[in-house]
This record gives sequence, C-alpha cells and structure tokens, in this order.
Amino acid sequence: MSANKTHTPKSGSKHAAGDSIGGSGSPADIAADKVTKLRDKAAQQASHLADEARHAADEKVEDLKGQATSRIEETAENIRNAGHEFGHDSYQAQAADYLASNLTQAAEMIRDKDLGSVVEDLSTFARRNPALFLGGAALLGFAAARMMKASERQMTHPVITSDYKRPADPSMLVTR
Repeated sequence: MSANKTHTPKSGSKHAAGDSIGGSGSPADIAADKVTKLRDKAAQQASHLADEARHAADEKVEDLKGQATSRIEETAENIRNAGHEFGHDSYQAQAADYLASNLTQAAEMIRDKDLGSVVEDLSTFARRNPALFLGGAALLGFAAARMMKASERQMTHPVITSDYKRPADPSMLVTR
C-alpha cells in the first residue's frame, strides 16, 4: 500500500455504512448511539435500585411502627394498672385511664397511617398544644431513660433464679 491510498471497509465489515449498529455508520454516530444506550441502561438500573431501596425502607418503617405501637400499648396498659393500684374510683386511676386511652389512640393512629401523615399530625398537635406536647415529650423521655436504665441493669446483673442457697459461712463450703 502506498501512502496516498486510503483504506475503505468492505461492505461485509461491521463498520460499513448502513451496518447493524445504526445511524449513518460514522464513528461519531456509533459512539453517540452507544452512549445513549448506556445512559438509558444506567438510568433504568438506578431506577430499579431506587425502587428496591424504597421498598426496603418501607418494610423497615412498617416493622418499626409495629414495634412502637406494641410498646405504646404495653406502656398504656402499665399506666392503667398503676393507676388502679390506688383504687378503681380514685383520681389517680381516672388520670391513668385517661392517659392510657390517649396512648392507645396514638398507637392506633401510628399503626393505621403512613409515616408522613403521622409526622404532619404530630407537628400540627405540637403547634396547637405546645405545653401539652412538651410535657408529653418530657414524660416519654423520662420513661425511655428509665427503661434503658432498667434494661442495662438486667444486662450487667442478670437475675439468677435457682433453688440453690449459698451457706452463710464460707467455711461451710464443701471442697474436694
């Protein structure tokens, strides 16, 4: 081949005009087509991953909502029982029943609504009743701290339930 001659692809070559890759067959058109296809594929994969992440987050939120409502209902029952310790017709029992019924309603609201609606309702309530909201937040904070402290104590000092009685005098221990 001389330097003046140019190489033109044969009609059977994969770079020939009108080939299966598309377009006019110029390298710029082929590259643009590949970029478009890769961009579309990446966007599709990103959308799929986002959908999977959203689904996983929704499942986690539902699980946490179930745990939260169970705890709230358990707390409501404990409050109700504590109030009845003062007598069923006492002021303390009435106040405990009122608080417990409100907690039960809150648990039902959390269970039945999506997270966005719960947050919106909570912020509306806080704006309308700031003192009650802050008091409730403080009460929940104290209750959470108490539960955490109690569970920490159980973890560090497990209660051993056994019929074994240790002798009062260490010299009474039998050694072999």
